[in-house]
Amino acid sequence: MKKKIISTLSLILSVCFLFCGTINAEEISLKQVDGSYLTNQDSAERTTENTNARGEHLMDGSCTVSKAGIGKIYVYGQTTAHHTVDKIEVVVYVEKYNAKTDKWDMLEVFTKESKDNYYVSFGKRMNFERGTYYRVRSEHFVFKGDDFEETGCFTDGIMID
Repeated sequence: MKKKIISTLSLILSVCFLFCGTINAEEISLKQVDGSYLTNQDSAERTTENTNARGEHLMDGSCTVSKAGIGKIYVYGQTTAHHTVDKIEVVVYVEKYNAKTDKWDMLEVFTKESKDNYYVSFGKRMNFERGTYYRVRSEHFVFKGDDFEETGCFTDGIMID
């Protein structure tokens, strides 16, 4: 009787380890398209990482895409300067993964600027087609006198269901 119980437990543990190993292998081998991984996460965020992007005036920028309900996403972008500048701007691009072309298609573009400020942000909740991946790409600009500095970033893609 003990041998049958030990044998059964051993079989159950083996199946569990096999199943867990399969999940980890899938997570490691995410598809990447134009620098963005296609994920099943609830949100994705990216901040400018390039130290060359930081200038005399421009500090950083970031963008976010997140699930906001069934068939809904929230997109966000922000730009920060080291100090008050003449004009600061963020441009937020909403992109959808196209499985046929294996590329990102631009769906919407939003621009927000602020004068005599050091910070600007834009956020919007949107309805989109379910069952596909979306990402946000952003560009960040500052203007001070004759100086102009810019940087950009993009998120991974998240599946909207």
